[in-house]
Amino acid sequence: MNKKDIENIISKIQKENKAYSKKSLLDPMVFSGGVIGRQNEAEQFIRFLLGYKQGFVVPLISVYGRSGAGKSTLVRFVLENLDVEFCFVNLRKAKTVFGCANLILSELGASPIKSAQGINMVVQQIGDVLENILVTKKLNFFIIVLDEADVLFYDKRGKPSDFVYKLTVLEENLRTKGYLLCVVMISNSALYDYDLDDRVRSRIGSSEVFFEPYKKEDVLKILHARAKDAFKIKIDDSILEHCAYLSSLGHGDARRAIDLLRVAAQVASIKGEKISKTHIDMAQDELQQDRIEKVISSASFHFRLVCGALARVTFLTDSEWHSTSTIFKQYSKILPKDTKILSYRRISELLSDLENTGLVISQTGSRGRHGYGTQYKLAVSPEMIGRNVDDKWWKTIVEAKISHLASSSGTTFPAPNSGMLKHLRKTLEETNRMTWENYVGL
Repeated sequence: MNKKDIENIISKIQKENKAYSKKSLLDPMVFSGGVIGRQNEAEQFIRFLLGYKQGFVVPLISVYGRSGAGKSTLVRFVLENLDVEFCFVNLRKAKTVFGCANLILSELGASPIKSAQGINMVVQQIGDVLENILVTKKLNFFIIVLDEADVLFYDKRGKPSDFVYKLTVLEENLRTKGYLLCVVMISNSALYDYDLDDRVRSRIGSSEVFFEPYKKEDVLKILHARAKDAFKIKIDDSILEHCAYLSSLGHGDARRAIDLLRVAAQVASIKGEKISKTHIDMAQDELQQDRIEKVISSASFHFRLVCGALARVTFLTDSEWHSTSTIFKQYSKILPKDTKILSYRRISELLSDLENTGLVISQTGSRGRHGYGTQYKLAVSPEMIGRNVDDKWWKTIVEAKISHLASSSGTTFPAPNSGMLKHLRKTLEETNRMTWENYVGL
């Protein structure tokens, strides 16, 4: 390669980018200056906050809903358009409760505290800094927004419930001095779903704002708004509708819809073609694989096992929905003998965490006299999950299934490849299901 080759590559990419007028609008993390829909959620949120004008404000607001539902975007947009002082802290940058506390302190403009000084010192410093800000600016109300608040509860050793309690005590101390503080916690699950002790629950009340997944119509409006200014040419409505449809299947994730459009446009540009539904489908496959790799590669060992357990039972039985107890049984089967098993309750929590990634869908229904129960279904193929959990392990499962079906039906099967799976499923329908289920011990 020489300088001329580099110049040719640059020229090629510049030609591909001629289709865009403002490519940055296809970045889902870029705020486009307005919020589509979410009027009800905005009204709820503002109602909780405006009590400060009468000298009262709820100490803690839990804003929750699935990823990509517009929680952070709406909260920031509302606060930027209210006459209030606030600090927006993304806890995803921290890994422990102490790290989260120090991150809040840093975002407030103060120097972090050394771990040897303890969490109490950090909370005290947060209070001192807040009081100084309010005195200096002659204000009596401040809002701390803790985005990605789920991170707090990943650190069991750091006592997340105790930290939330310390924040409520801080609010009470400031109130005695004539200052009001409200903590807004943005998470995928309601704050009440986490392990909080009674003293915290009694203080925080029930100030919640729930974000339902975007409907297809809302996602389509968001895509129209982005596409209008991002591209030089008009994108066909049917393409945007297809993009919105695929996103609505994955819990109405607006960020994912924008990502789909961006990657599809990129694929079309590289091929020198006009963007079409085919490119959207190609982008869907690419993003799906990227998302699975990202989620599983950064997950804990037991989280990966739960993923593998659900993929295994789905693949072996060809049934989509599975109860927590079935998945727990599968998890127990694949757990290494020298590894301590997690409790049933903890596996249930991991399934909820898995659902929040968008890789799994849940449904709760009546089981008659056994009460209500939750079932889980993979939102992606079990093969994609299995390969990412452990490729060698997954191959043994596929080969065992082929071997059993071949011996029970007398069919000669091809070696494992991408086209094998459809053939497997078709053959399985023609095979005695009970024989297979007995074979795998389900």
